[in-house]
Amino acid sequence: MNRIAELRKEKKMSQISLGMKLNVSQKMISAYENGKNEPSIDLLMRMADIFHASIDYIVGYSENRYPEHQIAGISYPAPSTKDMNRLFSDLSERNKWIAHGVLLGLLASQQDSPHEADRSQRPGE
Repeated sequence: MNRIAELRKEKKMSQISLGMKLNVSQKMISAYENGKNEPSIDLLMRMADIFHASIDYIVGYSENRYPEHQIAGISYPAPSTKDMNRLFSDLSERNKWIAHGVLLGLLASQQDSPHEADRSQRPGE
């Protein structure tokens, strides 16, 4: 289930006006809302900005409307091994290879800067 129609109506926007903001047709907005087509990541990111909601919320993956970094006073929780395993297992084989490469790059950067892993602050704080 997605929440595009719900969020659009909450903003008092028509399918046409949302389509104009996203540079897609009203027909595509209708297809997204009815689950006949899926918006690209780029469109989801733009919708997140328009609706002030997380992509996870828009696509119905989370009940948390706002990304944690937008909630005042809440820091990023450390991801659990279970969460990381679940996310990794949901990736396509191609994206698993990409994620593996990213992780190797992060490990290599920690070796270049040994104190990087010890920093208590998260990016953007």
